[in-house]
Amino acid sequence: MGEFDVQAVILAGGQGTRLRPVTVNLPKPLLPIANRPLVEHQLRHLASRGVSHVTLALGYGAEHFKDIEALAAELSITLRVVIEPAPLGTGGALRYCADEGAFDDRPLLWMNGDIVAAPDIDVLTSFHLDHGAVITFWLTSVRDRTQFGVLELNADGFVENFLEKPSPDETSSHLVNSGIVMLEPHILRRIPPDTFFSFERSLVPSMVREREPIYGQFRGGYWLDTGRPHLYLEANRHVLERRLSWSPTGREIEESLWVEPEVVCDNVDVIRPAVIGRGAVIEPVAQMFGRTVIGRGAVGRSGARLEDCVLFDGAEVGSDAEVYSSFVCSDACVGAGTRLDDSILGAGAKLGRRNVLRSTRIWPDVWLGDHAMVVDG
Repeated sequence: MGEFDVQAVILAGGQGTRLRPVTVNLPKPLLPIANRPLVEHQLRHLASRGVSHVTLALGYGAEHFKDIEALAAELSITLRVVIEPAPLGTGGALRYCADEGAFDDRPLLWMNGDIVAAPDIDVLTSFHLDHGAVITFWLTSVRDRTQFGVLELNADGFVENFLEKPSPDETSSHLVNSGIVMLEPHILRRIPPDTFFSFERSLVPSMVREREPIYGQFRGGYWLDTGRPHLYLEANRHVLERRLSWSPTGREIEESLWVEPEVVCDNVDVIRPAVIGRGAVIEPVAQMFGRTVIGRGAVGRSGARLEDCVLFDGAEVGSDAEVYSSFVCSDACVGAGTRLDDSILGAGAKLGRRNVLRSTRIWPDVWLGDHAMVVDG
């Protein structure tokens, strides 16, 4: 259990446009990471740190979260689901949750619903309280800081400057807002109600200029934004490689090989790490070359070759097909002898035999015949 009594909110209402076509059918917080929805990993981490009151702020695709309350109950989390009536931005969504009575006066841990991280909540809370902060950013460090909010700190962690997506010559700092923030709920009253409002761009800069007690803490923990396809694949790889405390589904029957019940996988070469979901079928002579996630009920036909890829629930890869550095969404089908490399096959899409796709995105429910496409993106 955690040393401190905090509440949490997960902002999970974004549209995930950079991950389309995957997010056409599935909100980004529900994307599977090692066969668990991303938001499930976040809830499990919060529960493991003693956080028992969580608000889930939804918008786009809210209807897909129907199983989330049962999961929260299983984790002994009191979950409040708040659905914003229209896109309100980060600040607007937080104010809307507050107006709906979601928060009390305890410190509030805010996490974005597309972040892979396992922050030490007690350490962050202790730092926040010891410094009398109204906002404390859990920071990460990146090489290219031009796509992030960058913070300049003094030796005590006090935020001297906050720059949103600066040019490289504007600052030498590489410390950025990770999308994980501890704050005092009373500051949300400064945000206008029922208005699209950015917490980072509209509230924080003015507070920094007034030298209010805003701090940043950098401890070097694992962090990844899943907002782009190659980063989504990295997140799956890194969970399989145990780079953070999140865990795949199933039982670890061998080192770095997790398997759920009712799996058929005989006479198959499996290079680890890998996870295979309930009811999946991997036919003889198929090969899994490592860093592979096989969803529930997914099928890999005889001779299929899979590496560094994610097959969502119900996906199928045909005989002698190859899937590398790609993901195949739910109920999509890769035809026999087809090759997918650095590509995305949307939910329900069907590829016929002997197609070749490199760096390509196929939208949901698209059907392509045999020998229909050779694409090198």
